[in-house]
Amino acid sequence: MRYDVAVIGLGLVGAAALRHVCALGATAVGVGPSEPTVFAEHDGAFASHYDSGRITRMLDAEYEWALLAQRSIAEYPTIAAGSGIEFHRPVGLVYATESSEHAERLSRVAARLGTNHRQLTRSPDERISCAAASHWFVEPGPAGHIDPRRLVRAQLAVAQRDGATIVRREATAVRSVVGGFEIDVRPSGDNERVRVMADRVVFALGPHSGELGARPSGALDVHAETIITAVLDQAERVRLEGLPAVIAPIGLRRYDGAYVVPPTDYPDGTTRLKLGNGLLAAVRLADGASRRAWMRSDAHLEQLGELRAQMEELIPGVKAVRWETKPCLITGTETKSPYITRPEPGAVVFAGCNGYAAKSSDALGALLAGLTLNEVWTDPELDPLRFAPPNTASTWETT
Repeated sequence: MRYDVAVIGLGLVGAAALRHVCALGATAVGVGPSEPTVFAEHDGAFASHYDSGRITRMLDAEYEWALLAQRSIAEYPTIAAGSGIEFHRPVGLVYATESSEHAERLSRVAARLGTNHRQLTRSPDERISCAAASHWFVEPGPAGHIDPRRLVRAQLAVAQRDGATIVRREATAVRSVVGGFEIDVRPSGDNERVRVMADRVVFALGPHSGELGARPSGALDVHAETIITAVLDQAERVRLEGLPAVIAPIGLRRYDGAYVVPPTDYPDGTTRLKLGNGLLAAVRLADGASRRAWMRSDAHLEQLGELRAQMEELIPGVKAVRWETKPCLITGTETKSPYITRPEPGAVVFAGCNGYAAKSSDALGALLAGLTLNEVWTDPELDPLRFAPPNTASTWETT
């Protein structure tokens, strides 16, 4: 079967793009593998949404990320109602910073978008501590956190309801042909050959951007990151009930700035408190082989002690049944905004979430769907130059 649009990559942004393409009336197919059961045994692509907790918020020092989040959060009820899958917990956010300049930027963007928030000089919750912070922002619900696994499932369920075909395998090659594109798909156990045909194609490959030949025109920096979770018992779950999401600086200077996702139910039946933080001297992964090797390895274990100390600093007295680390991949850009480029007619490449896209993925998917079908930039509030590599012209005509 030939489709109007093929979306390659079914992570948070790809799944959203697929839903929006179908909502615009196009026939569509989504191609992308499911989450690996055992990372160490997986030889294919990895995505960044293999988790149950990501912060969602409108407070942001960058207008574009704040606006994309605002649009996405407004769509959460529609996605949940259409799929029957709940993925959003509006428990609020505490955002602490030690920088007066950063605090001013947060305030300025919040005022521009009318974001509901309060600014304080100390922590609003005795369970949260950050000695380094001098500015505290509180954003009430719908800020809080989302379950990215469930959000992907919800997006795909609505897309299927609206006619999408979903191929849960990895694309191995994409070729331009007369009138469109051919996509080869990795065979399953019986080794049958599968090929998908589409008039247009969206590449949303996350940390594997460029591996199928459709490279954004700007450089990408894919690096390793480690997250830690504290598995909680019943008493600790009760003590931390209602804890908001947290973003805060940290005393250990080898790291950038931490975030904490409140107690969240995981697929294995546990309830976990999660912390993530990036190394200032990031471990860069230059190619697909090194990215796969990182995700299959247990090298993340070496950061367990430092990340645990950060959790204990931010959430004093936290008690865990056990502590576990897990590998993650972050795809960065020089501009800190994603690149959205058009390498050839009919093809759209999205790359570089910078660790911020989970909360904003639905609006990014909507943007990609519109660009793919209209082939011009029509968004009146977002400047296409903000989504182009530095020192290059946008590949999009505007209306």
